[in-house]
Amino acid sequence: MKAHLLSPTGALKTGWALTRKHFIVMLGLFLGIMILSWIVSLLGGSDIFSIRYWIFYIVSLLLSMWLGAGMIKIMLNAYAGEEPSFSTFGEVLPKLGGLIGVNLLIGIICLIPMCVGLIVRIAGLGASLAVSDFSDPYALGYTLGLMFSGTTGIVSLVCALVSIYLYIRLMFVLYAYVDDFSIGVFGAVRRSWDMTKGNVWTIILCFLMIIVLNIIGFIALIVGVVVTLVISAFMIVAMYEQIKESEQPAVVEAVEPATGPALFDNENPAQPGEPEDAE
Repeated sequence: MKAHLLSPTGALKTGWALTRKHFIVMLGLFLGIMILSWIVSLLGGSDIFSIRYWIFYIVSLLLSMWLGAGMIKIMLNAYAGEEPSFSTFGEVLPKLGGLIGVNLLIGIICLIPMCVGLIVRIAGLGASLAVSDFSDPYALGYTLGLMFSGTTGIVSLVCALVSIYLYIRLMFVLYAYVDDFSIGVFGAVRRSWDMTKGNVWTIILCFLMIIVLNIIGFIALIVGVVVTLVISAFMIVAMYEQIKESEQPAVVEAVEPATGPALFDNENPAQPGEPEDAE
């Protein structure tokens, strides 16, 4: 059997097919999560110095991790041919601790290069400000230009590209963990790293398709973006499943043995396991 390959057009077709089949349910789930998150944010208020704000902020983060993982599990089940079920959220809830670990690990890994780039940029800006003569009306523009050019700009750009690369390599960590909780947090990281190996450029192409798709949906009276968001979510699931299927070893087609009765030499009619008569 020929192994499946990651195909951007195939992911788009699969995403569209799953959207047509489960659009009403998925739309209801998306809207329900958005409304619930909005209610929690309202309860927290807007005073960032209050304890209530931070309590509800933490609740909102935990809620988004749990519901997001539940949505991923529902979409993985839909890809496998199962009907969406609200009981899936109950199955995911006991794994909230692992979900926190997964999201925290991804955030730390991807943000480290960005933080390094930001520090370098601030340092470059500080050095530029120290030697700038602000009596010149063009000094500020020149200083800001130095912030985004030269060695500082190059290092910041490299750090940003590293963060994007790490995000692509780790984009399936949550999917792998939700798909099989037994592999653990670090096992999910290794799983995503292996799955994206050799597929980075194809994944980038898929993301570009998703961006263009949502731009088209936004242009289509804005309402169309609701459909394209569901398609995009299913596209990522399809990408994950395609890569997972491509990892399955090809089955070697062997010659099937004869299923009919064994043929024996007429001159030697002795059957297997039966001793021949002594001459």
